[in-house]
Amino acid sequence: MEKLLRLPSVFLEPARIIPTYNKVVCHLHFRSYIPGPMDFYIDFARRSAYALNMPCSGTVYLPTKTSRWTVIRGPFVHKKSQENFERKTHKRLLVIKDANRSVVERWLWYLTQNCPSGVGMRVTLWEWDELGVGRKMLDEAKGKEERRLLKDVENLSLEGGENNQQVIQMADMLIKGMELDLNVEEKKDEGNDPVQ
Repeated sequence: MEKLLRLPSVFLEPARIIPTYNKVVCHLHFRSYIPGPMDFYIDFARRSAYALNMPCSGTVYLPTKTSRWTVIRGPFVHKKSQENFERKTHKRLLVIKDANRSVVERWLWYLTQNCPSGVGMRVTLWEWDELGVGRKMLDEAKGKEERRLLKDVENLSLEGGENNQQVIQMADMLIKGMELDLNVEEKKDEGNDPVQ
């Protein structure tokens, strides 16, 4: 009977973790003029993602971009003698799903530290938040602006009596801003009223 050859895992396809929720967290694009070192480094990136328990896709081969130039060989009279040059840019993609943002950032830092010369990387990160994040950010921005204006009023009032006119102007601005906020909220409440 023939013996089955057992190869070390280094020579096999990198192992993969199956994504749970299938939410994309990161796209990692690789570009290089020489495909050999890039493919080797992508294999390294996939193995390191597996070691960090991150679901990583297989290598996605993107279309190769070919650039061609035609130039004259020499100046002046030698127009009939031309030369062609060509450059191919090979592209690959890895997709990371269902991973923690801090783990992905640590992994990307590790990859950038060990990236070989001649291989370019471009990262696209996504962050998933609950609904209503825009409203929270707007409320925080309004709160910061009001705190800044209040601080300015306090600083002016502490400086002395000669700036009382400025303090009055700042207080009027704050009151007008609060009145505008109240008017906007009242209009929203009227627009949401089901009985009209």
